[in-house]
Amino acid sequence: MSIFGIVVEGPRDAAVYPTIIRKIRPDVEQVVAWPCGGVPALRKKFVGVLRGFEYNRIDKALVIRDSGGKDPRTSEADLSDLLDKSGFKPTFSVHFYATRCMVETWLLGDERAVNEVALSRGRIRSTKAINKPLEEIMDPKPLFLTMLSKAGLSADDKVYEEIAAAADLDRIAERSPRFAEFRKHVHAC
Repeated sequence: MSIFGIVVEGPRDAAVYPTIIRKIRPDVEQVVAWPCGGVPALRKKFVGVLRGFEYNRIDKALVIRDSGGKDPRTSEADLSDLLDKSGFKPTFSVHFYATRCMVETWLLGDERAVNEVALSRGRIRSTKAINKPLEEIMDPKPLFLTMLSKAGLSADDKVYEEIAAAADLDRIAERSPRFAEFRKHVHAC
């Protein structure tokens, strides 16, 4: 069993990513998530957070950010360069991953998970799949919030986490090809 440390942009990311990581890697005992408050703050804070992970028995770390629709490799290289320039050499492995879009893109990928969470909370309304290539949607948050509203769900961290827990990761991977890269990153950690 291992403990992952993840550095993410915000609280919703901190709710979703640990759940998805544990679904991908059941051998991960715990995921310690540190939200930074957006991409600019993540870029400034992540080295300090990694230093803090040294004292928290973290075995592996993953720094995750949105690429804003740009080439994710550029964002990953930027983070790697910042770590190199800092001079900090963690005692654990650090991996960088940039999503093509926001975490809502992945949650849009399995409307059945949204409906399952709605039913578990006593809601009888349901929602339908988004019939667009998900990774082409530059701002998925309004669509996801509409999906939640149609299902009678609030847009809070706990709902996001429950949807991630109910989600079929294979379905998300079919609808969001970049998700397969995330799986590889998690397995490489």
